[in-house]
Amino acid sequence: MERYVVLTDMLILFGVATLVSVVLYRMRQSTVVAYLLTGVLVGPSGLAWVTGRESIELMAEIGVVLLLFTIGIEFSLKKLLRMRQVVLGAGSRQVGLTIAAALSLALALGVSWQAGLFWGFLVAVSSTAIVFKLLFERQELDTPHGRAIVGILLFQDLCVVPMMAMLPALAPSAEAAKTPAAVAGQLLLALGEAALVVGVILLVAHYVFPLLWGGIARLRNKEIFLIATIFFTLGTAWVAAEMGLSLALGAFLAGLALSESEFAHQILADILPFRDSFASLFFISVGMLVNLSYVWENAAVVGGLAAGLLLVKFLTGTGALLLMRFPLRIALLVGFALAQMGEFSFILLHQGLVLGLIGEGRYQEFLAAAVISMMVTPLMIQAAPAVVMRMGELRRLRRFFPEPGEAELEIKAHGLSDHVIVCGYGLNGRLTGEALRQAGVPFVVLDTNPETVRQMAADGVNIYFGDVSRQEILEKAGAAHARAIVFAISDPFVLSRAVAAARSLNPALAILARTNRVEDRPLLERAGASQVIAEEMEAAEEIMVILLELYGMPREEAFQQAHAIRRQKEADAEPR
Repeated sequence: MERYVVLTDMLILFGVATLVSVVLYRMRQSTVVAYLLTGVLVGPSGLAWVTGRESIELMAEIGVVLLLFTIGIEFSLKKLLRMRQVVLGAGSRQVGLTIAAALSLALALGVSWQAGLFWGFLVAVSSTAIVFKLLFERQELDTPHGRAIVGILLFQDLCVVPMMAMLPALAPSAEAAKTPAAVAGQLLLALGEAALVVGVILLVAHYVFPLLWGGIARLRNKEIFLIATIFFTLGTAWVAAEMGLSLALGAFLAGLALSESEFAHQILADILPFRDSFASLFFISVGMLVNLSYVWENAAVVGGLAAGLLLVKFLTGTGALLLMRFPLRIALLVGFALAQMGEFSFILLHQGLVLGLIGEGRYQEFLAAAVISMMVTPLMIQAAPAVVMRMGELRRLRRFFPEPGEAELEIKAHGLSDHVIVCGYGLNGRLTGEALRQAGVPFVVLDTNPETVRQMAADGVNIYFGDVSRQEILEKAGAAHARAIVFAISDPFVLSRAVAAARSLNPALAILARTNRVEDRPLLERAGASQVIAEEMEAAEEIMVILLELYGMPREEAFQQAHAIRRQKEADAEPR
């Protein structure tokens, strides 16, 4: 029946999406890719099972609004300031290099600079949803390359704000003879107007919303709190659209203003189920726009565009880190992870089609290339560590990309003996270093963050830039004559390799390795670690002691019991 068309379409979409998601999950693909393929499958150029496309697109737009709102809430300004070196330094370089590359290619092909700039906007952003999920699953968010990737993704998300504000000024108009200076003036005016609107929305959201939410929270009614959250989110998006911005941008600003409020965590927890449901419809609706017959007829162009896109993004991501003087290994890992187009690319692409910045043919090519780039991302990230290690062993690459500070390390660490090498200068490394300093034990610190090395060296710490995955770096730090080495790093792939390298340099060396997971312990012990400290086991033991003390058991007895339980669990976890 006609009145059940929307319900029927929704059942088809969610049913097919569930089936495709299950299949692709077993192939280690992202659900975002599953949603895109669902749209292609059931869309007009596929099986054409869905007829009420307008209703789906409306719900998809709501999904975009909720997606941007939650990203805004998770986008902590304090976190941004803490990571400003990577976010602003590497992020600006990656976005700038990508836009410059796309613009240069467009001009070489005889395309207008406005369209070329728009191409740069499309290509510059990567998939936050896919990359975050893969890094989380691989426990790489807290690794040096993971932190760099997260910082660049944050900067890309932030750049979408001015990008979306600039699109109308880039659009072709009746004034075809406008000079570049006039267009540049229009761009600056659009950015100024957008900045004014953004400022007003942020001020109102920051000072007024918490008061309103506080009054609602005092009612202690979860349903009212949820309805109010949806109302304020959609309302802010609508106001932004009425003031000349986009719905998505307004929602992002509302979330950003609330990111530091006391209600942020509760709002995020309440809105996530709705966000995920509606956002899935957005990706499905994007997939429905793919014209399979056009893509098939232009397969060579689409394939070439996808390959070129991946190559350009890989090079610009790698180049951004090399310009920041990060090691080649970390720069390459970042390049592999950021090589795809992102969720915001689809939003920008659709807006560009509406404004006439891109034709239907180019639209279909970019759309298909973006989907392909997302599909290969899990494979690229999975293969990246092994590929990067092989590339790092090539003498020619080492000659072109020498490790900064390597010569200084060799000179200043020469002659050291019976010392300790501390690898990684995060919280654990700094506490270890302070304990050694107070005990009068000589030590050398190796770290891969140039800013950390610069700051700590200025404070008098004996710290040098060095990638501990390279045996040469450990050798120049005096591993052959050291008494102990402490690996306070969180990269599981590098850790076992670094432990083996240290053991080969000094069979008598005491090697202490920190790991997040207890299941990594056997691998590290086989590599040569003298002792492996599993953080999750240490935390579990401390929790057991506190709880047993709470119920009246003396601390010494509680510690002995917790320690015995820990040893038993570690023995059970040993491979047989």
